[in-house]
Amino acid sequence: MFVHLAKRIAMPNDTPVTKCGWNVIEGYVSAGCADGLVKVLKLEIPEVGDARTRGVAGQAQLTKNQTLEGHTNTISSIAWNERFGKLTTADSSGTVIVWVNGPQNEFVQDMLNNRTKNRISDMKWNSNGQMICIGHEDGNVIIGSVEGSRIAGKSLRDSKLAKVEWSPDSHLLLFGFMRGEIHIYDFKLNYINQIQIFCIREGVPSAEIAGIEWYDGRNGLMTMNSKSLVICYENGAMQLMSREDDPAPIILDVDMHVASIKWNDNGSMLAVAGYQLTGDKAYNFIHFYSPWGEHLRSLKVTGKSIADCAWEAHSLRLVIAIDNFIYFANCRLDYKWCYIQDTVVYSFYTCTRPEHIVVFWNTKTNEVNYRYVRNLLSLGGFGSYCCIGSLAERGTSPIHTTDTYIVLLCNSIGVTIESKYIPFHPIHICVTQSYAVIASKSLVFVLGISGFIGPQMVKKQPYEKFIQVDDPTTVRHGDELQLSLMANLDAMETEDPITSLCGSDKWIFIARSSGIVLRYSLPACTLMEKIECLFRISKIALNSIATLMSIIDTSGYCMLIDMESKEPREDITNFKKSDVWNVVWATDLPDSFAVMEKTKISLVRGVEVEEAVPCSGYVCDYNNLQVKVVMLDEIMKMHFKGVQAPSPDYITVYDNKLLHDMKTACEKLPLEQVSSLIDKDPHPQLWRALAEEALNHLDIKVAEHAFVKIHDYYGLQFLRRLQQFQGEQFKRAEIAAFLKQDDEVEKIYVHMDRKDLAYQLRRKLGDWFRVVQILQSGAIASDAMQNEAWNELGDFYFDRQQWATAAKYYEQSGNGAQLFHCYAYTEDYVALEKLSLSLQDNDPILRSIADTFAGVGLAEPAVDAYKRCNLIQEAVQMCIELSQWDMGIELAHQYNLTDLKTLLTRQAKTLLDQNKPFDAIELYKKSANYLEAAKILYGIAENHSKENRPLVMKKKMYVLCGLLIEQYRTAMKTTSRKEKKSAPISASDALQGLLTEETTGSGGVSDTQLLDNVWRPAEAYHFYILAQRQYKSNNAEGALRSALTLTEYEDILPVQTIYNLIALCATSCGAFNSASKAFLKLEDDPSISEEDRKEYQKLAFQIFL
Repeated sequence: MFVHLAKRIAMPNDTPVTKCGWNVIEGYVSAGCADGLVKVLKLEIPEVGDARTRGVAGQAQLTKNQTLEGHTNTISSIAWNERFGKLTTADSSGTVIVWVNGPQNEFVQDMLNNRTKNRISDMKWNSNGQMICIGHEDGNVIIGSVEGSRIAGKSLRDSKLAKVEWSPDSHLLLFGFMRGEIHIYDFKLNYINQIQIFCIREGVPSAEIAGIEWYDGRNGLMTMNSKSLVICYENGAMQLMSREDDPAPIILDVDMHVASIKWNDNGSMLAVAGYQLTGDKAYNFIHFYSPWGEHLRSLKVTGKSIADCAWEAHSLRLVIAIDNFIYFANCRLDYKWCYIQDTVVYSFYTCTRPEHIVVFWNTKTNEVNYRYVRNLLSLGGFGSYCCIGSLAERGTSPIHTTDTYIVLLCNSIGVTIESKYIPFHPIHICVTQSYAVIASKSLVFVLGISGFIGPQMVKKQPYEKFIQVDDPTTVRHGDELQLSLMANLDAMETEDPITSLCGSDKWIFIARSSGIVLRYSLPACTLMEKIECLFRISKIALNSIATLMSIIDTSGYCMLIDMESKEPREDITNFKKSDVWNVVWATDLPDSFAVMEKTKISLVRGVEVEEAVPCSGYVCDYNNLQVKVVMLDEIMKMHFKGVQAPSPDYITVYDNKLLHDMKTACEKLPLEQVSSLIDKDPHPQLWRALAEEALNHLDIKVAEHAFVKIHDYYGLQFLRRLQQFQGEQFKRAEIAAFLKQDDEVEKIYVHMDRKDLAYQLRRKLGDWFRVVQILQSGAIASDAMQNEAWNELGDFYFDRQQWATAAKYYEQSGNGAQLFHCYAYTEDYVALEKLSLSLQDNDPILRSIADTFAGVGLAEPAVDAYKRCNLIQEAVQMCIELSQWDMGIELAHQYNLTDLKTLLTRQAKTLLDQNKPFDAIELYKKSANYLEAAKILYGIAENHSKENRPLVMKKKMYVLCGLLIEQYRTAMKTTSRKEKKSAPISASDALQGLLTEETTGSGGVSDTQLLDNVWRPAEAYHFYILAQRQYKSNNAEGALRSALTLTEYEDILPVQTIYNLIALCATSCGAFNSASKAFLKLEDDPSISEEDRKEYQKLAFQIFL
């Protein structure tokens, strides 16, 4: 990344600024000063235009400058509530004011609290803006709501309070005290624990806390293990944690007196502001760190005392409070992106997905493809391929990390061509025409790009080599080094890490932090040269023929080195630039390159530097005297707003001075003279531009001369064909078509009232959206033409898996086959059923529709579709597979199929043999064969009645049998009515039908008994259970009446069971007559043993005598 100061605003009366904040939603900047002054500013950058005028390169306008009056003491804290648009300010006297943006777009006081007279040390809103925590220096803590009501309060008297912070889920609060401790409380202010501080060593005097910042994850995390909680002390000690109880935080020492720390809007960067003492002088710095504690950049700021800093949304700008000024700094971020084959490949992440979204955007066709990559670490590309490095699997070893990483080689539409697992972190990626070079801090992996070579299409042999830069002579093959790395990963650590890579098909150049550049030859990977520079290298780049290298140091200083010189290495002293953050070499001119410096771009040829022009983009390509720039900042803003596909407006093209001067000369001079000027400094792009200009002027002679110069045979053929056309308008249309100015061609045809030609043009180009518009605007449309256009638009969306949209166009064209696929993919079975009903019988699609319905278990529409295409056997088979036996039997009766009942019986027997009687019952029930189901269930109930089962279960089993018999009778009556309606029958036939009903089934008389007496067992168990319940509830008389009813069910319940209950109930209620009869029955029952009979006689003697 690169950071530079862009604007400075002074406070009135030279008042020092103590606090600042940035509303990331509305863009307001707040600044609090030492005398109670509060300023609200808005510095807007242009949101329209190209890379010259848009974004950070545009002219920022101060659209708001309001002074808020209400404080009289030094502002000690400022907090924005972005969700509700409120600003909260507090001063050293304890006064808290909540400001709200009024109807006149002016901030006014919403709430005021000046009852507390103690200094407010810090205050923070939670992530959803519903609660605010206000911490006073004396330890008093108040939690309030956004409406102003008090939620909780507590006095922490142990020490002076310094900082407060909410957890992302608002369940926890962190309180930092002056002595350095940090305590954890819940949102009700109940103490939980204390954070273990690792960055302060034992024996070191306690330092005051400079800041506690916990990124709330609102815009996602870079990786699943990104650190989001940072604790920093004024002495520079800092630790990064993933949660409040992280056992392995990252420990840093920023080596300066820290004043403020702030996360950016997506947690990818931490800004640490403070000052360093060098002798008697203090130098202000802002250091930028990644979530893993890696130092990214440093910004030196002039002034005496830095106080605070705050990020803008999208991390493109930073506001800095220093002395009596606020500075605005622009940030040029290091996005993970590359450019291959007219395709911009870039990545971003959101809070809605755990993966990074890698976008492949073709800038010519505007087509977009997506890939989702977990834990994306690096991305690079060249030519036809891009390389993606990510974490594949995280290790679990507590001592050595055994993480596994993967490198994916993809083409321009995101399809993986090759993949390779590697045992080290891929930080840097460089891709050439034949190799992909991946590097960590100390290891380099060279992967040969597979492909086919030669006229015989022989596949290249795989090529993999590792280089260990700390031992440059050690070069090993892939498998050989993989094992050694896995055995000892500590060898990867180095004190001189790799900072940049570049290369060609012959060389690899590796830049290290110390300023050493190593040159390795390919394919041998032999160290050929070691170039020593006297500065820390940030980035290197190589020209197209590997003769010149650009080097950018960590302070933004750029220089060139001649790689072919035999003499000791020296800089090309005629070219040196400062504030440079990127260099891109031209692919066709080895001495030309584009330099990005701050928010400007300069084009250089040799050592001649053209005038810098504003540019807020990133250079994709420098070719044919033109620089293509993509506005990645605006694309990231677009994705943040939820828009998925980038617009061609995000691409800007800059012309080289040669090309620009030639175009200017064409406007002022005759074309023949311009041709003479080009001869002095020729370039194919200049002749191409001259030919285009000549065609626009219908100057065939100059155009022919230009085409000859660049050996454009196709252009010469076009000129010959152009001369055959009659009429200037037809010629201009052909010229516009040749120059691929399709919109201009259509405009000419429409102006000529030849919409038929415009239609043919757009049809030939495959621009079916314009075809539809042309057909709808004129009288040339026929039904066939309309249907073709709708079908093509449907295919357009169908190929992109937007089936719901495609279905709308297929409906208009009446394409039933494609409609079927759309409805099936979207699982819109209601629409699919309507489509089925709209088709004619025996339509070829009906079979597919029926199969689809059958596959998801929709039997009724499936049967209807099968019937309409005369596939009755398939319909019956589907009913069997879905256990829709009633529907299958109805089909069998309707179409006289005789084998279904046999199939049903065989299936039921199989289930019974497998000891699955209830499945067999369900099978018979679904097939409306209720009598057979009842017989199986009755048999189970009979078995249960002989076992020691719960009485309620026995009763329920018999009740279910009765219900099945009732269903059987209802079905028989319904069938009888249908037969009467269909054909009158005689009295004898009716009588025979009744007799048949009574004796149908395999059991004959047993079926009749089942039909007549199915409810008797249920009744018996009902009265038996009722008598017992009444007896237990001390209703002995009611129990006796119920028990006496059981005498009618001696064929179902055991006699001993019935009369035991009668005797018990009668004795309890004094009905000795009934009790005497019960004892007599028990004594006379032959099934009772002699021993039991004597017991009954003995018991009766005790009761009655």
